[in-house]
Amino acid sequence: MKLLDNLLAEITPEQQARADRKIRIACIIDDAMKAKGLGKKQFADKVGRKPSEITKWLSGTHNFTIETLADIERVLEIRILNLTNRRKQNTNASTSIPTTV
Repeated sequence: MKLLDNLLAEITPEQQARADRKIRIACIIDDAMKAKGLGKKQFADKVGRKPSEITKWLSGTHNFTIETLADIERVLEIRILNLTNRRKQNTNASTSIPTTV
């Protein structure tokens, strides 16, 4: 555990926020797939990708492009990104991430 503790101590708040957001996106996609009754293969077919890529997406480490997120939103009929022009109300880094990223 000492190695893990040392590694976690080296992560900046910005890196942690990015990691948290990637994991949240993966959870949103996974929840939407389940709600639509789609497995990885079915979802992959609908977005024109391989099931192995869907596995990467759901790992919580994938760096999505805007194009890919738009395709996912269209197929799953969800909103992942909230693109409204609004100011951040609380700049505290420990705030929770909303259901749309």
